[in-house]
Amino acid sequence: MTAVPAAQVSAVLAWAARLSAGPAAGAAETAAYLTAKAAVLERIAAGREAGGWSPEDITAAAGAAARAREAADAAALAAAAGITRPED
Repeated sequence: MTAVPAAQVSAVLAWAARLSAGPAAGAAETAAYLTAKAAVLERIAAGREAGGWSPEDITAAAGAAARAREAADAAALAAAAGITRPED
């Protein structure tokens, strides 16, 4: 597993900034953002495991990635079902 390219991390961070600064995002865009975020965190976790990081760091990264994937999956299901936030 290779390191996560800085451009990929920057793109996800810029997306997060845009979503938090602008009008509320729709369910589909939120799901897409959360999916991209989860993918970056999964790659970071895999890189730590392959890179010989401490077991604590590996566990922390894997946990963050798993929680991000759960949020992304839930958001994708909600978007597919047409469920939106109350203020939408």
